[in-house]
Amino acid sequence: MIVTGGLAILAASFILAWYTGGRPNYLLIFAAALVFVDLGVVVMFLRPIMPADVALPLANILFIAAQIAFGESLLERRGKTFGLSVIVTLFVTMSMLYCLLYATSTLTVRTVGINCGLLLVFVMTLRHIWIRRDDDMHDKLIFWTFITLGVMHTVRSTGVFFNEDIVDPQSAFWGFMQLYILLLAMILTLAILASHFVERIEKIHTLRDRDHLTGVLNRAGFERAVAAIYASQSRALVSLVLFDIDEFKSTNDALGHPAGDAVLRRVGSVLLDHSRDGDVVGRLGGDEFAILSVGLDAAGALALGERIRRRLGEDKVYVEGHELPAACSVGAATLQIERGYETLYVTADAALYEAKRLGRNRVVGGANPPAGERPDDAGTVVPLMREPRRAEDFG
Repeated sequence: MIVTGGLAILAASFILAWYTGGRPNYLLIFAAALVFVDLGVVVMFLRPIMPADVALPLANILFIAAQIAFGESLLERRGKTFGLSVIVTLFVTMSMLYCLLYATSTLTVRTVGINCGLLLVFVMTLRHIWIRRDDDMHDKLIFWTFITLGVMHTVRSTGVFFNEDIVDPQSAFWGFMQLYILLLAMILTLAILASHFVERIEKIHTLRDRDHLTGVLNRAGFERAVAAIYASQSRALVSLVLFDIDEFKSTNDALGHPAGDAVLRRVGSVLLDHSRDGDVVGRLGGDEFAILSVGLDAAGALALGERIRRRLGEDKVYVEGHELPAACSVGAATLQIERGYETLYVTADAALYEAKRLGRNRVVGGANPPAGERPDDAGTVVPLMREPRRAEDFG
């Protein structure tokens, strides 16, 4: 009763997680697999008061359904699927084969037959969920638990050739195997459930830190990412490239906010396309954007700014028949990380101001301020101390 109650609670937990967590299909399928296992255990428990010719086939058919559902749920989690036709074919074929073996063969033969069928499902699933280098801890735990389940099927199938008594449902070995299967199923279940909630939390954090209009980090998210970099590294070269859209206020005033939003979306898209893996890309406010890059030298920062400036100058944004400019002025600065983020930002901001003063639509590199002129708190991570300049601030 404890086992069946525990399985029912876990199945309900998956249904609740599905209902409250974006409703991914794999959670419902996994809940169904747990229900099948639970029903199979109940039938086995009721075997003394049920006809043997009904209890054993029914329990094993439920376990077959559970194995197929387990495989399908793992595939769904990876964005794959057996497909309805394959699922129905597997279930009907394996169920009919077991019933045929139950009626015409010995316990040993039908045990080997059903385990070979379950191994087939296992291998078909494994082809699409093989562990990947970038998988997180939960996915790796799910993978190795699933591997262990497959090993269990192999051990039971091959073990009967050495000792036929182990397939007897009343044997000590089979009792141990049942507990072993349930333990693995519990581990697999908890790993998937925990992974789902971790992914939901990460998604919430992503939504919190993301600028929904442009797709880059918002100001708070950008500062959090910068703070994490400065807190985790003590010696590195860091570049900050600031972008300010030229004549953005004029576009907004003349054509309205939808036109301005189209320009902002385009700028965000170009910055993401041209930034490197690991770069922090954000919108600091209004029409000012930034890329923070670790390990990029001054020449690389200027080249990055120039590539993006040229791309924005070449691309055309059209809204209701109007061609909108997306040209930008760029300021870049490169400092050792121990100089602090505030010093880096002030230097890049001064370069951006100079690019505006010289006529806009250009890239200017900031001068490296002498160590004695940096702010007293330059060795620590400091949030941006003032609002970013807007286009109208430059005349």
